[in-house]
Amino acid sequence: MTERDQGGAQRLTRAFEESHRAVIGNAVEAQRRNFELAQGWVEGMTGVMESQAEANRAMTKAMQSYVKVVDEALKGQERTNRALAESMESYRETVEKFSELQEKNTELTRGFFEGVTGELKEGAKSSQAMTRDLTEGSRKQMEAFQQMIGSAAESYTNLMNAPYELYRKNLEAMKKMGE
Repeated sequence: MTERDQGGAQRLTRAFEESHRAVIGNAVEAQRRNFELAQGWVEGMTGVMESQAEANRAMTKAMQSYVKVVDEALKGQERTNRALAESMESYRETVEKFSELQEKNTELTRGFFEGVTGELKEGAKSSQAMTRDLTEGSRKQMEAFQQMIGSAAESYTNLMNAPYELYRKNLEAMKKMGE
């Protein structure tokens, strides 16, 4: 193997190792950020939906109290009472149905996002396992390649230093002969 080939092999090894590590590192970091973003969004949406359901329950309770007070005030006015009672009953049913619908919507949304979160977690685990396997395989390949390159580089260095060593020994011998 020539010096030029040796240098090229070393540069190829370094370039391959650096780019491979960068790609793996970027993929893992992107997966982690995506997971955190999705999880934060799901948690935020769940909190908003729970707050909305609580507000709807409070509104329903307030409306029911209001209906009760109005019903008692209307007892003195029979004609007006009948019209308002029917109107209030319809309103109460509408509010109750709306509240039930909101609760069902909240439960459906929560179930959906819990399912999405579970899928995202499983996907992240799968990606991490695959990344670990790829990293381990690449590490083993790089170690074998580095050992091979190291041995070749040592042989090449010894070959390149041989003329210098011969010259140095001859120079020392000449000095001893000159003394």
